[in-house]
Amino acid sequence: MGFPSDQPLNSSSGEPQRRSGRYRYHGGKPADPNEGVHPEMVDSDPSQPPATGIPGSPDELIAMQARSERPEKPDRELSAKVQEVLDLIEQLDTSAAEDQQIALTLVRHLEGFHDEVVEEMKDDEQAKHSQIVAWSIDADRLMRSRILLESVDLE
Repeated sequence: MGFPSDQPLNSSSGEPQRRSGRYRYHGGKPADPNEGVHPEMVDSDPSQPPATGIPGSPDELIAMQARSERPEKPDRELSAKVQEVLDLIEQLDTSAAEDQQIALTLVRHLEGFHDEVVEEMKDDEQAKHSQIVAWSIDADRLMRSRILLESVDLE
């Protein structure tokens, strides 16, 4: 177990209390430490059951992967512009290398957009830190996706 200094005393009862490392009071009143925090940055509560999208065993994971739909990300309806672009791509007779170039261009465009938003938010004093973190995480994911896509050898 930890040292007595790891658990602060509750001033009202004199008993140790658990802490998560984040300040939980504001102006003497309890505050939600996860308010305004991106869902990926929220402290997990071990007493709560895991989300339904998280498998509890390897067999559940295999069964989840075998399903074609992903419950955590519902399909969005395609806009007319997106459908037109997808129709044009299907009509073109492109090679795998050309498809890779198209995909890289789209990922670079989206990555650049995320980078610009992060830069704008860094200079905005009213921007929430949690939102900057969320956009930065997504920009990093896009960068890693681009790097992986660039590393695919199609020749």
